[in-house]
Amino acid sequence: MAILNGILKKLNGSAGSLTFKQVNGQTVVSEKPSTVRNSRTPSQQRQRTKWGNVVQMYKGICPLINYGFESKPVGCSDYNMFMKTNMKLTDIYLTREEVAGGGCIAAPYQLTQGSLPAIVVTGSADNARTDIKLGSLKIDASTTVKDFSAAVVTNNPDYDYGDQISFFDVLQRVNAVTQIPYCQFLATNVVLDKTSEVKLLDLVSKYGFATVDGYLGHIEGEGNGVYAWVHSRKDSGKTLVSTQMFVDNNAEMIAEYSGDQAYKRSVKTYGGESSSFLTPGTATTTANNGSAGETETPPSSSDSDLGS
Repeated sequence: MAILNGILKKLNGSAGSLTFKQVNGQTVVSEKPSTVRNSRTPSQQRQRTKWGNVVQMYKGICPLINYGFESKPVGCSDYNMFMKTNMKLTDIYLTREEVAGGGCIAAPYQLTQGSLPAIVVTGSADNARTDIKLGSLKIDASTTVKDFSAAVVTNNPDYDYGDQISFFDVLQRVNAVTQIPYCQFLATNVVLDKTSEVKLLDLVSKYGFATVDGYLGHIEGEGNGVYAWVHSRKDSGKTLVSTQMFVDNNAEMIAEYSGDQAYKRSVKTYGGESSSFLTPGTATTTANNGSAGETETPPSSSDSDLGS
């Protein structure tokens, strides 16, 4: 670091490997660090290797969940909230190459957080139902939006005309050429309208808007992935939502890309782990003039030169 005088006193900013800044009316110049340390501790690498899948899920669904997080700290975006909420929920590990190739595993992340009562889902995988009662309504090709709306509002006190029910669908796919798994993101919705004669299934997914045991539910047939329903309402210019998580219908793919073996495969592509032998829990054995994982037997006193 040095202090400059003369015409150089007015410099401020960077030039090449040097940085100039004004301190008490003087220009102080310092050299930029020539190397940047890239820490690869086990805990940091666990986070780094999980990051890719959460980001990929957000990139696919972000156009569909604007205002999905009602209450956010100042300066915090929906992206920040999605990442903060979901980094701790599942351990899905993709390699750097898979992330670069658009890889994504459909996982049961949280997609909204709000003040409306959550839609409670019973069951899992293909066949699940919500707690939205439909009374005697059996949804079929002839069901109108008016029919569906009346059934929901009449049988569920938390719903009113003008509310919206959305169905989010993330389907698991595999690229036929690269064999990298990726996701297809879909969403449909209906606004509860007491007069609309539009056919319900012309607007929404038949898989997520089906009658299951007298309730709104999901039926089988569309393939593996994750899905969710969200209740939303516009109130005093603000969008209110229910807090929802995806239902897991992708167990086989999730199992393949989670756990220790998946992490080991992923972390190699991020430079592996770097840890200190003396840090508890980070290493178990070392080698002295041998291969990794071996230990040498110390020489006995008869083999050692103790006297000279």
